Amino acid sequence: MAKRLIITLSEEATEKYLKASSKIVEAEVNADCEPSGKDLLIQISPLPYDSTGYIGNTELGIAIVKIIEN
Repeated sequence: MAKRLIITLSEEATEKYLKASSKIVEAEVNADCEPSGKDLLIQISPLPYDSTGYIGNTELGIAIVKIIEN
């Protein structure tokens, strides 16, 4: 059966992501540049350890990773 990987940022990580990415976009717009895309890195760790999200060198916090069957 097919499987899917579902990644969800915690509320805290989502808040940090939105804050960090909005600062980057604001700086790009103020420099008269078209806003770029953002790289979101998810470091997936084996249980019982938490997976972690990063934007650039900024650690965002916990990322919940699940594998589900369709």
